[in-house]
Amino acid sequence: MNTRHLADLPSPIASVPFRAAERVDPYWEGMFATGSSDGWVSASQHRRAPASQMRWSGIPPRYVTGQDQALKEMRTNRHRPSILAALGAVSSWRTVTREQLACIAGSRVMGNTYPAALSAPFSAGLLAHGYVSAGMNRLAPAAQRMSMWTVGDQIDAYAQYRKSLTFAEHIAITGGQDWSSEHRFDRHNVLTTELALRVAEFCDVATVLGEKQISLPSMLAASGLQVQQADLGRRADAGIVRRDGLVIALETTASVGEAFRRKMAKWAQILQRHPTYELPLVVLVVDVSTPSQATSAAAKNTAHAEIQAAIREAVRDYPGTALNRTAARLGVVSWTDWFPGPHQIADSINGLTASFLARGTNGGEDGWRPVQLLDVAQLPYREGSTMAGEMISTNARLLAGTPYWLRPGTVPRTYQYLLNQVGTGGIDTLKHPSVPDRMTGPGFTQQVAGRKWRGLVSLGEFTASSTPHDPQAVDADRSP
Repeated sequence: MNTRHLADLPSPIASVPFRAAERVDPYWEGMFATGSSDGWVSASQHRRAPASQMRWSGIPPRYVTGQDQALKEMRTNRHRPSILAALGAVSSWRTVTREQLACIAGSRVMGNTYPAALSAPFSAGLLAHGYVSAGMNRLAPAAQRMSMWTVGDQIDAYAQYRKSLTFAEHIAITGGQDWSSEHRFDRHNVLTTELALRVAEFCDVATVLGEKQISLPSMLAASGLQVQQADLGRRADAGIVRRDGLVIALETTASVGEAFRRKMAKWAQILQRHPTYELPLVVLVVDVSTPSQATSAAAKNTAHAEIQAAIREAVRDYPGTALNRTAARLGVVSWTDWFPGPHQIADSINGLTASFLARGTNGGEDGWRPVQLLDVAQLPYREGSTMAGEMISTNARLLAGTPYWLRPGTVPRTYQYLLNQVGTGGIDTLKHPSVPDRMTGPGFTQQVAGRKWRGLVSLGEFTASSTPHDPQAVDADRSP
């Protein structure tokens, strides 16, 4: 196996820091001792804490304001692109380190521990902040300790903030779904995010999708199918979209228990029920058992062997058909197979090489075979096309959780959806809106959040002389 340092590979990320080579390696550098972190602090907790405990939190005294004041500030143009980018990132990926957030948003400032731009959403309860408390990180000075962001504990606050957003901004944050606060298993989430960012940086893929965008109902809806009631909440941890539209759903795990076995059985059942022409999906289990296990051959082999056993059992119960073999759509790979050391990368990442059961092939009945997931010859998808892949990546460009270098290009005109819903899509005066509804490059463009347009989505009342189609008139009646 040939390995290289991440810094030796070409990268589409325009500048450092926050390329993969510059980010902390969350797997090999001991950021997490267990699956969860105990270092989360919300603004509501900070307000309730006595003065002595406020000092322990490490939060600057002026960083936390009243919730009403924070929401009022968020309705203005101040830091709007950064706020939208941060909310979209945590909505898609659940938990991100500050370096990962800076990478997704394309903003160096977002890599600071407490960026001024995020004071308002933190104070409003839309974001929560936490320190990684394991390993050497807990001994580092506060300014250098690795920290994380996730969805805050005040879910109702988003409904108030939503009133000041354009439809495109709401889509950028949530993808049109509900705002929710599940962020358990921080190690799991951070490793999943890191894996997706590295694939997006070094592999030829159409796009990558966060947990929120990789739900089974959404993928089946594209084929005009409805999901069964029991599978309404079924979703993978992340998704990698191949150029022909095939989606590689990632399921990251560090251990195997009964819940994991049930999950594999359920995925096998779903894959058997829906061939690729209905559900263009391949499920890949990523073994992220801890680095301490990785140094012990016995422990590592046990974890990986148990994952293989769970897949083998699921495939046995739901084998599929000769033209839709479940064994060909349910695979496994170890983190160390692709990233064998700190900031190291193996050649197997180029085609996303993983292991699949050899049943139905020339291999042994219970053996495993390597498959390059990005190779259409090794993993065929007969219904795929560049148009299908482009359609998914085009929609993903609307999302703030999409890494910034994957956003440039054509995007759907979200305003047209609203006009068509009310039957006014053919009215000439509404065909070209005054408010642009897309972002590109690092963060959001100034067209989306720029002062010139903010009057159109402000919560303030318009004067009699102002109209929604005259931005200059609106701005003229607003104080600077």
